[in-house]
Amino acid sequence: MDSSGIFSFRYLRLGLMGMGILVAGGACACSLRHGHAVAGGVVPAQTQAIPPLSAEDVSWLFPAPTRAEDFAKLLAVHDLTTQNAQDPTKRDLVWPSAVFQRFLAIAASPAAQVANTQNHIVLPAEAQSLDAWFIAGIRIDAGAPGLSNDIRAQFGQLPEIRLIVQPVTRNSDGTPKVHDIAGHLIFDFALEKLNGPAQAGCSPRPLPDLDAFNAIVADLAALRTKLSDGQLGAHKITTSGIPLSVHPGLADATTESNVRQEIKSFLEKHISRQRLDAMAIAGLPSGAPAPWIFLAMVKVPPGVDPALPNGGFDPVRGPTLDGQQFAQMLEPVGTVPRVVPEPHTNNLNPITCKNAAVPTANLPIAERNGFSTADLFVISPPTADKTKEALDVIADPAKSHFFNTDCVSCHTETRRSMELMNIKDISGIDSAVLPNGAWDVRNFGWSPSAKGSVQATVTRRTAAETATVVTFINSELLSKQAVSNH
Repeated sequence: MDSSGIFSFRYLRLGLMGMGILVAGGACACSLRHGHAVAGGVVPAQTQAIPPLSAEDVSWLFPAPTRAEDFAKLLAVHDLTTQNAQDPTKRDLVWPSAVFQRFLAIAASPAAQVANTQNHIVLPAEAQSLDAWFIAGIRIDAGAPGLSNDIRAQFGQLPEIRLIVQPVTRNSDGTPKVHDIAGHLIFDFALEKLNGPAQAGCSPRPLPDLDAFNAIVADLAALRTKLSDGQLGAHKITTSGIPLSVHPGLADATTESNVRQEIKSFLEKHISRQRLDAMAIAGLPSGAPAPWIFLAMVKVPPGVDPALPNGGFDPVRGPTLDGQQFAQMLEPVGTVPRVVPEPHTNNLNPITCKNAAVPTANLPIAERNGFSTADLFVISPPTADKTKEALDVIADPAKSHFFNTDCVSCHTETRRSMELMNIKDISGIDSAVLPNGAWDVRNFGWSPSAKGSVQATVTRRTAAETATVVTFINSELLSKQAVSNH
């Protein structure tokens, strides 16, 4: 799971769907959306330029719940619904019960067992109810798997809204119990028209639905303005010029209720079950605190996976593994090796659409060249200079992404920086939300600590991705809107 090396699953599914390639008993592919309306429609002409957005406008982190009364401040996934297209009197869950059950089934399937080990994800009984899952964070992305010119040339551009969700149940005294498990729900905004593959064997490249995404940007700006003008509570809340942390509108007692409702309305306007194209999970074995196991899932269309005649979701082969493996794990200190399977990354070579998730575009391991944190989870790590070089590459969204860098690397680079290089402050991140321990692999979410407390967490990788998204929106979307409106 990557929060981190942002996925472009629609890219992945297009090529696999066309080739009918089977994985884990089914095809690793995603269905295309047909015939549903663009959320928000075409953005009307603006009478004045929209001021630039900031990091807190596109990455929203909820406060970690610690008291019984905090349940009222959470946003449950099962509360997110949209109008049924056939029957306007009905509402559809954006995470349908059938899809949630498939999420559980994949997490319990052989794909979630790490190759050549006995380790596999087992979700506790409390987490197997949709009612237990709440939104820990929301990230708006202008284009996966990255926004650099090189990445878009190879993979296309796929705008997304990503929900980071975690199960929260009640302790015997009524206080929240945040389970150390996370899921990602990824909703995409792309046109049905495609560009051809960048290289032979790769997938066709998605084109962004800019009408839909500009509508999203306009609503992000409107929420920012309501907060700064004091329309959502007793205090005027600014989102500009501050480091990433818990969203200031959710942290302020006078605005949090209204902001939460604004966020709910925003999501219900723009996302839907039809747009849900990928999911991912970071989980643990049954009743155990370790190892961390990461697994991605992608939508398949009808007729591709015989086990899913009506379409559904299947696990994704790891793009940086050997082409057959799905799950990857991080073992605790004292275990050798710490990272299994060993990743074979490719973030030092020029950006390429070739990767191990697509057999017709599989790049042989011998031809890959890259850094991973697996090389830093060793008894004698590399020199300080080499360590810094590796971590800087992994944290750079222009160099590392889902298709050339493994999940463990993207989820551990910040703690490795803190532990191996004694880094205590990271630009763009509130120090209060830096990972709280060696076992905190959250990129953007809630992490329970060994002492029982729960902390909201942000990593350098997330801050770098967020900064890239903000720069792109401000320079490529808002500035062009301003020009077209004069």
